[in-house]
Amino acid sequence: MPPAFSAPPPRPGLALLLGGLAATAATAQPAAEYQTWNAVMATAHLGQQTPSLAFWADLHVRRTAAGVQAIARPGVGVQLTPGVSLWGGYAWTPTFSDGDPAPVHEHRAWEQVLLQHETSFRLNLQSRTRLEQRFHQSGGEVGLRLRQFLRVSWRPSAEVPVGLLASDELFIGLNATSWGQPAGVDQNRLFVGPFFQLAPWARLEAGYLFVYLDRAADRFLHTFSVLAVLTPKF
Repeated sequence: MPPAFSAPPPRPGLALLLGGLAATAATAQPAAEYQTWNAVMATAHLGQQTPSLAFWADLHVRRTAAGVQAIARPGVGVQLTPGVSLWGGYAWTPTFSDGDPAPVHEHRAWEQVLLQHETSFRLNLQSRTRLEQRFHQSGGEVGLRLRQFLRVSWRPSAEVPVGLLASDELFIGLNATSWGQPAGVDQNRLFVGPFFQLAPWARLEAGYLFVYLDRAADRFLHTFSVLAVLTPKF
């Protein structure tokens, strides 16, 4: 009678390798988080002719899993042509962690070029290229970051107050800092949703914002975003 077959005992090296691969796969899974972002953005132009002086301000409150982040970003610009404007300003970004009364502060200087164009099909195209100099309280290095924003919106006609829009913004760190800015691709933000033209100078945008954060452990943010856009003219 032939002897019964028995499997060889597992090799310790192979078991350790498989265990290590499983642990690596488990830790490599990106973390998902759900957030709400609310913001108001206003641009005011002094005069109807170009070139003309203009002012910028946007305020943000973002609720995260760990606390609240706020942004106050004023600026001043020049409308060179109906479709081209240059801007510069300052941003204060405090972060309030739950259970810690002391916020963490970041300050930024920023400059940007804004391009806008409307096609014959009522597509509104926008490109914003922004350079930031970031100053963080946790380190002395200045973080240089480039942001490229592209946006397309469409409304059936001037009589229809509802339209659709999509935008994408890519963040690229131009240097690495000890306080957390990585060099290279930093994050990407993709937004889709409707907008509501409440008045010629007021628009409300609400929808889904997907944020990919390129960190040591990648993170995905699923965000409900509401933005009020005000464009008064004087």
